[in-house]
Amino acid sequence: MRLVEDLREVARMPAAAILVLTAAASREAVSYRLDVTLRDAAAARAAALILTGPALPGGGAGPEVGRSAAALAERSGIGVYAAGGDLAGLVVGLERAVAGDASDALARTATAVRAVLRAGGSPGRIAEAATTALGVPVRPEGAAFAPDPAGAYGGHLGTAVEVVARFAELAAAAGPADEPAGRSRAQLLTELLVAPEKQAQELAPRARALGLPVDDWHVVLRLEPVMDEGPERYALLDAVAARAVRSAREIVGPEWNGALAGDALVVVRTVPRDQGRAGLREAVRDAAHLLERVRPAGAELRCGVSTAHRGPLGLRTSASEARTALRRSPGPLAVYDLAGLDRMLEEWYASDAAHQAVRELLQPILDLKGDRPAHLIGILRAYLDHHGSPARAAEELHMHRNAVSRNIRRIESLLHADLDDPQQRLALQLACRAARPAL
Repeated sequence: MRLVEDLREVARMPAAAILVLTAAASREAVSYRLDVTLRDAAAARAAALILTGPALPGGGAGPEVGRSAAALAERSGIGVYAAGGDLAGLVVGLERAVAGDASDALARTATAVRAVLRAGGSPGRIAEAATTALGVPVRPEGAAFAPDPAGAYGGHLGTAVEVVARFAELAAAAGPADEPAGRSRAQLLTELLVAPEKQAQELAPRARALGLPVDDWHVVLRLEPVMDEGPERYALLDAVAARAVRSAREIVGPEWNGALAGDALVVVRTVPRDQGRAGLREAVRDAAHLLERVRPAGAELRCGVSTAHRGPLGLRTSASEARTALRRSPGPLAVYDLAGLDRMLEEWYASDAAHQAVRELLQPILDLKGDRPAHLIGILRAYLDHHGSPARAAEELHMHRNAVSRNIRRIESLLHADLDDPQQRLALQLACRAARPAL
């Protein structure tokens, strides 16, 4: 419900509003601006236009409008009415009528729910459908839906609006109707882990709608077969996947979910609160039990265990930590370093911006074929970690110092880098450490 004193305000009114024109505004509209006013009301998607005042044409029973205005009102679905008497009493009476009783609110809710389902998962279409069905402006606000804050909707209508807004959130989170109907929690979990950071955040509402507790604390176990890339590796992962999640839930409970992410099986344990070191010890114990239960006969598996992180991006950080743990420990069960530079680097490298910066620094090396990128980055890291000493780097790498020196000269040429420059040296040292889990 909106009281209009200036006809120029009509175009700025919220959708589905009933516009009550004051006597002065009504006289102006009927005299020479009714077509324009109706066009503005149609653009604002108003529900009705009510002209007021004692001197309206038609004696208050209904305004006399021109043929073009009548046609415009019919096309746009806007009712045009006239009312005399006390303006304040009219507004109060209309408010009561709009609010309706319980049966009216229930009917509006049912109509709105059907309309929202037909909207196909698009937040814009959902908001428009809910607005039309309820007669109350509803708009998307991020992942939520809410009525126009300028309106005060209480009573039965307010309850109907609240119910439809919550339903609209679920419908939007479920995604467009033309998406594959069989999207499972495992598939969505895989997308959350491998999608770019921005896209992963956009998937979070859908994950909540499917029952994935993405906002809680996550510990990730990463299981990898001890074998080279090839069809056998992926066949083994497929065979282990369902058994791993089922076994994990038998060991601990229903808070485990699993997904195939690239060349590994990721099993996620999610709990409402951070359990600290005690929780990590439990996760390590559970990982050891899980390895024993799901290891196929004659096959070897390794498992990396992360620390706990919260929320959708924390899930990705935990997955990255579990991968890092495997890359930096040769044992069958590897736990992520709880402190030190590795942890800080992993948190930094989890962001897309840092990932891009590292790739830009090392791109000429990463573009090489085969295992050359990992080989050269390992040499550069050891050389920089030992303060530019070829002899000490060679000792760590089990290489001849002359081979280390030759490779360092080649790296400097590829990267166009000056390893005597402290800033370049530090940037490359951090990049080498951060890039190692991805190689």
